[in-house]
Amino acid sequence: MIAFIKKDLLVFWRDRKEVLISLLAPIFIIIVVNFVFSGITFDDAGDMDIHAGLVVEDDEAAGLQQFEKRLQNIDLPERKIEVMMEQAQDLSPIGLIVSLFDDPELSSWIHTEEMNEEEAIEQVENGDLDAVIKIPNDFTFDVVGQMVLGETADTSLHLQIEEHSIETDILTDIIDNYLKTFNYQFALGAVAEGEAGDAVLPEGGREVINESAVEWDLAQYYAVAMSTLFALFIAATVAVKTETEKRERVFNRILLTNSRPVSYLMGKTFSTFAMTWIQLMLVFFVSDLLLGIFPEKSVNYWLGIIVIVTFFSFVVAGLSASFTSLMLRMKNLNAANGLFTIVIMVMAALGGNFFPMEQLPEWLEALSGWTPTGITISLFTEFLQTDDIVSFAAPLMKLAGFFIGFLLFGVLLFPERRRA
Repeated sequence: MIAFIKKDLLVFWRDRKEVLISLLAPIFIIIVVNFVFSGITFDDAGDMDIHAGLVVEDDEAAGLQQFEKRLQNIDLPERKIEVMMEQAQDLSPIGLIVSLFDDPELSSWIHTEEMNEEEAIEQVENGDLDAVIKIPNDFTFDVVGQMVLGETADTSLHLQIEEHSIETDILTDIIDNYLKTFNYQFALGAVAEGEAGDAVLPEGGREVINESAVEWDLAQYYAVAMSTLFALFIAATVAVKTETEKRERVFNRILLTNSRPVSYLMGKTFSTFAMTWIQLMLVFFVSDLLLGIFPEKSVNYWLGIIVIVTFFSFVVAGLSASFTSLMLRMKNLNAANGLFTIVIMVMAALGGNFFPMEQLPEWLEALSGWTPTGITISLFTEFLQTDDIVSFAAPLMKLAGFFIGFLLFGVLLFPERRRA
């Protein structure tokens, strides 16, 4: 098999134009993208400007009175009712929502204004507001009943959006996470003290999970996206060169030497792995040397990049095995080349090689996490920010699964000796 690997590496190296394209094209695109997107980050909220209408239909005082009657109807001791009412008054569900958006850090880019529902809906339809946050009737009664008595709440906060955007998704996530955090903290307090105590209310704003984390900008994103895209085309290039060997009866002559047919396929596979690994590492190294794409990191950081590149290179190698077997079975070179291009482009589009998937619907973003390039881009994104490769065992195992799947498909589809 070593001889086959050497053969395929020499065949690829003799095509100087192909080598230059695979190395220089991604570097050129990365230089252009770095010039265009330099300094633009995913986490920069400075340009974010969200306007929302706050519609308060609930009467908090009336809700608390209704809750007090509820406590009296379940025949509780007077002292217990007093304690529960104090807890309910401290909760102040409407005050929680209002105080969230009064936080100085959030109020600088999320602007809320109290108004009636008709006016708010009209402004949303006219494009003056991004969303309407509605606190419906009985909201206070249901929330304090859920928090203090553990009853199921029938009323929930309403968020009306005319059309989805990054801003409205951020607003939804902020409200969602705020309420979940409050529920979680209140539940912890109840467990710790044996009864519902004073909850430590969550504060609005952005939480820094890792102070050493760095921002991931678009230049870095496209550096990884374009590199992995061109790496996929190596699999197609290796497979297409099989047509020449098939036409010149090279494959048949190999079989006459009594070599195992699968050794031929493994030679293609592992030579593709070597070419992909070298290409990716050279592109990353040259891009970082010329443009400083990646911030200065430790040796462990670059070892982590090597691990990710190695796993992805195995995926491309497995894909080349599938493409090679298809090429040996197909009679039309143009049809095969077209099929390979379609597979690669679909994989790249779903994986986020052309644009960040965060701007697309959630189901497409979730689907991206099950494509080779989507997993790889996500790994680079998170690794650059956390510098911890140990926590990425699951995504790396996904890449290993793709390699095994592609390789098995190629082996099963590979022509038998008598058919070759």
